[in-house]
Amino acid sequence: MKISRNSGRAICLILAASVVLGFAPADAAELVSPFEAEVGRSVAAYSSSPDLRERRDNIRFLGGVAPHHNIALAMIVRFYERISNPEVKRVWLFSPDHFRRARRLVAVCDADWKLDTGTLESDKDACAALDSLSFAESDAPMFRREHGITIHIPLIARYFPNARVVPIVLDRNIPDMGLLILRKKIMEMIGPGDVIILSMDLSHCKTPEAMAAEDERTLEVLRAMKPLKTWTLDVDARRAAALVLYLFREMGASMGEVLERSDSSEVLGRRVESGTSYATVTYSKDVN
Repeated sequence: MKISRNSGRAICLILAASVVLGFAPADAAELVSPFEAEVGRSVAAYSSSPDLRERRDNIRFLGGVAPHHNIALAMIVRFYERISNPEVKRVWLFSPDHFRRARRLVAVCDADWKLDTGTLESDKDACAALDSLSFAESDAPMFRREHGITIHIPLIARYFPNARVVPIVLDRNIPDMGLLILRKKIMEMIGPGDVIILSMDLSHCKTPEAMAAEDERTLEVLRAMKPLKTWTLDVDARRAAALVLYLFREMGASMGEVLERSDSSEVLGRRVESGTSYATVTYSKDVN
């Protein structure tokens, strides 16, 4: 029997005004990312810095953390430029459930994503394995309006051209036992061709100075890979952050590398008194 999440379906109304809310019609079998055109423009305007490619022969990127607000799209693109790899076969993409639409503590999307450049296929076997858990469910339609997922889909298709995707949305209150079971199930499937990406923004509704102080603590937790400390962080995916830090540890990472940190004021070029902050962090292991 499936275990339902707690009752109470209040919609989360706190969302940066820059996030796109208009979605192309799609059925459960053909999801469409509304951010594809924006991604294309950002990639075309972005000139990759050579230092983003350094040391790639010495390490294998296991994945990382990147934002999901489209005002931070240039930062997200630079993150993908850093970790891109045509040999990757599967991408595990984690997001918070922003609008509390999921009916279970974990939702997965087993539908393929139709893009102008082709189709990004879901890993249906992995989705089915997760769907077998009592607190998880395959619920493709809810993913149409989860920007934590949709902004990353065209980038995954572009920078991991031979990969399938496993989009996963986690409830903010998933208990420790749920994380433990989910972690064990995922590690049973993780292979050398897998990458994990956590879609997560940092501080919310604070001044630039308050966010900078809070983010210093957050980035130290992410850098030092301390999953037990994620409960105290001002981020929108605490539980998913704990899970991926455990996964990166088991995959062989020992430390995160912070690529960039920014906030609404810096990105927009004007002071925002109640803004959001962003960072990109990568995790890797030596291959020598």
